[in-house]
Order: sequence, then C-alpha cells, then structure tokens
Amino acid sequence: MLKTILFLIMCYVSINAQLEEQHVWKVVNADDGSKFWYDASSIDTTKGDRFNIWILETNQPPKKYEGIEGDVFRSKTLYAINLTTVKYGILKIRYYNLSNQEIFSFDYDKPMPPESIKYAYPITDNSLLFFLLKELYGPKGEQIQKMN
Repeated sequence: MLKTILFLIMCYVSINAQLEEQHVWKVVNADDGSKFWYDASSIDTTKGDRFNIWILETNQPPKKYEGIEGDVFRSKTLYAINLTTVKYGILKIRYYNLSNQEIFSFDYDKPMPPESIKYAYPITDNSLLFFLLKELYGPKGEQIQKMN
C-alpha cells in the first residue's frame, strides 16, 4: 500500500514538472520604440496559417488593473493568430509583480471557444501583433506594407 502511494506521488510530481511552461524568449524592438518578447519555441512548431504564441510585456511604470491586487510589472499573454483573416484572440493571460510572482491569471480557453469567435479581433497597423508579424514574416531591414 505504501509503495502504491509513493508511486502515485512520484507520477504526479513527474507529470507536473513536465507541464511547466518552458519558453525561449526573443526580443522585438518595435518601430514605435516599444519592446516586448515572444516565445520563439512556439514558432518552431507552427504549421499552416493558425498558431498560438506567448508574448511577454513589461510595464514601467507598473500598471494597476481593477480586480487585481498589487502592481503589475509584467504580463504574459497567449495569443491565437489566424494569418488568413489577419485576426487574433486571447487564450490565456498571466500577471506578475515586481518579484516575478504570478498575482493573477485567467484562461479564456476553458472551454475552447468555437472557431467562429476564436479570432475575434483584427490585427491593426502599429499594434503589438503587427510588430510581431513584421518581425517573423516581414523582410529584414525593409518596410512592411500596412495591413489595412
């Protein structure tokens, strides 16, 4: 009985350790002077015109949001992007304090929204996702054509 309990505990710990998010952050220095990071490891597995990507932003000065206790120094957002329609949706968001401790999170993908509303927002010119797509798919060192 004790061996069974220890075995189950070891399995649980092993599975949880594998579920931790491992990110490889690459910086984007946008044309408007802002800076943010994207998870390059998710781009490596992208196939087709739809993909999910984590974006990390820092806030200086920190931001305050209604319903979140404390100052938000960093936020990490999982975006769902559809390149065909040039639209996106938000699947997850994480907020962090000065000590890099998660102070609030929300999962919009539980349950997963239907395809008809998953990509609800247009990617507009000079937005964070515009600069991301320019970094990923635009010609290096050249101006990219406006999206709209």
